[in-house]
Amino acid sequence: MRRLLVLLIAATLVGMAQERQTWPRIMVVIDESIDATPVSTSTVAAKIEEYFLEKGFRLVDKSQFEAVSARDVALAEGNPARAKELGQRYGAELIVVGKSEGTLESEKDFYGVKNIEYAAKGNAKVIITDTGEMIAVANKTAKKSAQGKASAANLVMATLAESLAKDLHFRVMVRLKEESAGPRIITMALLGIDAQALAVIEKSLPTEIPIIKSLKLRFLEKDGAVYEATVTGNVDDLRNEITSKRKDLVVIGSTGTRIDVSTKEKAEAAKGSSTVTSPLEITGFKVENVFPSQVNYYAYNPFATIEVENGAQKEIRNVKVSIFIPDYMTLASEEIVPKIDAGAKQTFKLAATLDARKLYSLNANATSQAKVELSYNFNNQPHTRSLVKPVTIYSRNTLSWRRGESIGAFVTDTDESVAAFARFVIGSIGGSESLKSKVPRNVINALAVWNGIRAHGIAYVSDPWKSVEGDILDVIQYPRETLASKTGDCDDSSVLLAACLENIGIRTIFVGTSDHIFIMFDTDLIPKNAYQLSLNDQDYVIREGKVWMPLETTMITQPFVKAWKTGAQEYYKNQASNTLELIDTRKAKEKFPPANLPPGTRAAAPPSADRIMLLASQDLTDFEYDQSSLLASLTNQEGKTQTPDQKNKTAVLQAKSGGYDAAILTLNGVNTSAAYNTLGNIYVLKNELPIAQDFYQKSLSMDSSDGGVYLNFGLARYLTGSEQDAVESFQAAISRFESPEKAYEILGLERLKETLGMRAADVSERKVAKADIFDLLNRSLENVPEKGKGTAQASKVREKYKNQENRFVFGGRRAADPTQISNIKEFLYWKE
Repeated sequence: MRRLLVLLIAATLVGMAQERQTWPRIMVVIDESIDATPVSTSTVAAKIEEYFLEKGFRLVDKSQFEAVSARDVALAEGNPARAKELGQRYGAELIVVGKSEGTLESEKDFYGVKNIEYAAKGNAKVIITDTGEMIAVANKTAKKSAQGKASAANLVMATLAESLAKDLHFRVMVRLKEESAGPRIITMALLGIDAQALAVIEKSLPTEIPIIKSLKLRFLEKDGAVYEATVTGNVDDLRNEITSKRKDLVVIGSTGTRIDVSTKEKAEAAKGSSTVTSPLEITGFKVENVFPSQVNYYAYNPFATIEVENGAQKEIRNVKVSIFIPDYMTLASEEIVPKIDAGAKQTFKLAATLDARKLYSLNANATSQAKVELSYNFNNQPHTRSLVKPVTIYSRNTLSWRRGESIGAFVTDTDESVAAFARFVIGSIGGSESLKSKVPRNVINALAVWNGIRAHGIAYVSDPWKSVEGDILDVIQYPRETLASKTGDCDDSSVLLAACLENIGIRTIFVGTSDHIFIMFDTDLIPKNAYQLSLNDQDYVIREGKVWMPLETTMITQPFVKAWKTGAQEYYKNQASNTLELIDTRKAKEKFPPANLPPGTRAAAPPSADRIMLLASQDLTDFEYDQSSLLASLTNQEGKTQTPDQKNKTAVLQAKSGGYDAAILTLNGVNTSAAYNTLGNIYVLKNELPIAQDFYQKSLSMDSSDGGVYLNFGLARYLTGSEQDAVESFQAAISRFESPEKAYEILGLERLKETLGMRAADVSERKVAKADIFDLLNRSLENVPEKGKGTAQASKVREKYKNQENRFVFGGRRAADPTQISNIKEFLYWKE
């Protein structure tokens, strides 16, 4: 029985020892003062140490180290590098740091006996040295009295210490219990091991040691690497597992949350490895997955973000950070800062010059390792830190809709195959004056490009999107590839069409919905002339002072008008549900400059010019038929009413569509200012200028305040050859509005100054009077009467014309060149 009892006692002691081995080492540093005077020996610290020792914790005696102050330890809070440095310097896994103060509260005599009362207050916190994490905080107060000052002070500080110790111990035990209930993170340093061996060990450890659930690389150095190991157990469990299952590895050091491991051959040398402590740490590293199409974007925008923290107590100078992706970068991208202050963080945002030729050779996704390296000098010694992170290199055709503007990188309008195709298509209709004269030039050219692609035989093939790592990925062909393969989905055909239109100078916008994309292009019409495109305002989009025409690019095999109408319906349907995203192609290209494919990508032969001309002619016929049908529908509706205003509206619709005689018939017997202005416009367009001027004068006699009619009259005077009369009329027109800017807006001249620059093509065609008109308008701006003072100018315009003697003297001719009439059309003001 006695022998059994001895065995049980021994077993209990062994169990307690094994249990205590799992508890962390603690060092206590408390700054203590009595009556504002620091004391050399802290009663509070000693009592806290005593309490934790009784509870089985292992203590580190700070007295054996030089000048360890509470302030020194406090720097470790929230600073993993500083906390780790202190912990490994002193061998502590937890540090209790705080401050306590004892103050004389009162002195009282009770029956001749002096009684001294002291008050004390103190605070303390517990910090994990490996991470800098604060896991417990306690604030306490106490009051005690005794017959002597020293006795009272010691008593109150001991009471305060006991209260702090109990609170801290309780909180630490709660934390330890939480950690023991599940996996914990332990820092594992593999030291003195080369890169090839590291890769093997990193891969094999989680398989051979089951308590290691995962290994995450934190950083690399020339002599090893540091990982975060997710472990179901503690450091002692991990040490025992490594020792028993990996005979080739040796544990050369450990704390409560860190273990240092090396090979048997390198163990002795590795004990002094610089990976143990480092004043500079890489605390954050983010790198983008690579989209080859964005290679020019990465060269000037942040590609990788690296955060570095200085855990030292002094500044570190000349800190360099670089990033390099083997095989896809020729040179590393780097940035240097003069210094990083003590305890400060520095964020580096690095661009990257990637190898475009290598990227554009990728037809499938690839994986590489992005390596960030930190180098600096500290205490006259060079130091380096490095970290690698896997990065996906997507195929050259991959796009992320998370960054929708990057579609601009695919619009390679300067690609020689795109330029050749677009120019060939425009040349195919170059000799057709009938095509050019019936609709705006941009519309004719867009119609030609549409039918060029249509004649080329592009077949629609669906290409579903997919989500990867938070990116909505899509595969987009470059225009050259679509022309070569003759297949594509909505984004492929949209990119091809946009590239061809941009090549011939027509602005485009991508219209994105929740699951679809198409385009719209700038017709170069101003809003008041949108009727030249359609009499239905739901057939076009007004944006930036211009009229835009949507095109449903999935219908690339269908007639132009059908794709136009469907695109307009899609636009307004999605606008109503607020699911539109508009991407301006030129702005997108500015942010994501395109890089043309290498010359090895095959080009495509263009379609037959005759085929393009045939399809374009058919589409133009459809266009005209659609507009005439719409006109008939609208005039039938208006014809049901007989009011003068509605008759004028019907006549305006007829006149805008070229039905001049029908419009004149509609206005028979209508004697209103608006009707006379409409008749004036009709006779200008019929090139019967004297009659037109008479109707404008009749309109002004009934309503002299309408600046638009003065503008029309000035245009008529210009056509008869009187530039001075035109200038005076334009000045009168502008003066009838509250400001010149308002006049420009109402009269459709808001882009006047921009247009005055004139495109080279307009300037070179001297038979066209458009540039001259803008010149006159510009001259008119030089001496416009102020608002309220324009009546005299307006009266002068009307009275001057009444003088029959001068009626045609200023003119010199009674009709104008038909080309001039065509260009006047867009300036006319319709009073509806």
